Amino acid sequence: MPRHRSFDTADVDALLARQDSIATHRELQAVGLRKGTISRWIAHGPWQRVVPGVIAGHRGRLSVDQRRRAALAYCGPHAVLSGVHALDLHGLTQNRIPVPDEVLVLIPWSQKRLSSGFVVVERTQRRPDTTVVNGCRVASPSRAAADASRHGADVASVREIFGQVLQQRRCTVGQLRDEVFRGPRQRSAPARLVVGEVADGTRSAAEGEVRAIIAGTALPQPLWNEAVVVDGVFLGLGDAYWPELGVVLEVDGFQWHSSPSAVRRTQAKQRRYAEAGLLVMTTAPHDVRADPQGFLRQLTRILETARRRR
Repeated sequence: MPRHRSFDTADVDALLARQDSIATHRELQAVGLRKGTISRWIAHGPWQRVVPGVIAGHRGRLSVDQRRRAALAYCGPHAVLSGVHALDLHGLTQNRIPVPDEVLVLIPWSQKRLSSGFVVVERTQRRPDTTVVNGCRVASPSRAAADASRHGADVASVREIFGQVLQQRRCTVGQLRDEVFRGPRQRSAPARLVVGEVADGTRSAAEGEVRAIIAGTALPQPLWNEAVVVDGVFLGLGDAYWPELGVVLEVDGFQWHSSPSAVRRTQAKQRRYAEAGLLVMTTAPHDVRADPQGFLRQLTRILETARRRR
C-alpha cells in the first residue's frame, strides 16, 4: 500500500517563506512532518541542518539574516541578539566594524543551552532592554556595544564600537559605562580602558588613538572635547584644546562629515577659531594611523609656533 502524506507541502512552503527558509523541527512537526521525514530531507533532500533542531530549506550558504534567525530559533523564545550583529541591525557598524560569522545570543540565566556551530550562547542574569529589528529581537545599543567589546575585540576595535554608538547618540556615556562595569569582568579589560577614555571626554576611535599618541610624549597635554571660549564667547567644541597656547586640534573623520550641512557647520566653526586668533590643526584618522610620527611632528611645530607667538 502506498504511504499517504500526513502533511501538505503548501503548509511547509508557507512556513519557510515566512521565516526566510529557517525553521525548527518543532515548527515542522506542527505542520504535519514526521521526525523521520525531516531527517530524510536533511540527509538526502533539499534541506540542511544548521544547528541542532534547526534547518534551512536549501543547501546553499546562509545569508547573514538567516544566521541570525537560526541562532534565535536555536536558543528559544527568550533569546536576544547582542554584540556586533545587534549593532549591525541598529545601523551602527557603518562598514567600519566587521560583522563576524559568529552570532552572539543572550539567554536567561535559568535556561540551559550550549554554544553550537556559529551560535555563541551567553547566559545572563541582566536581561537587556530589547527591540525588534528586521524580525529579530536585539539588545539595546549600549548593551550590544558592551557585549561586543568582550568577544574578540582589541582596544582599537572597542574604540571604534564605542565611538559609533556615542557619536550617533544611541546611548549616553553613563549607560555605556554601566553596561561595561555591571557586565562580566572576563575579557573586559579593553572595554574598561576605553570607557575610561570616554568618561574623560574622548568620543571616537580616532580621538582615542590621538589621545594615546599625545599622552606618550613630553608635549603639553590638552583638554579633550572642551568648550572653546574666547573673551566670553563660545566658539565650538574642540576635540583637543590648549587654551594657554590658543591651539585647537580637530580630528575629522569623513563618516561624521559626509553631509553638506555637516561640512558647512565644521567650516563655520573653523572660521570662528581663525577669527579669534586661534591656531587650528585639522587631521584625518587615516593620516594619524598611517604616519603617527608625521602627525606628532606637525603638532609639535604648531605648538612651538603658538608658544613663540605668546
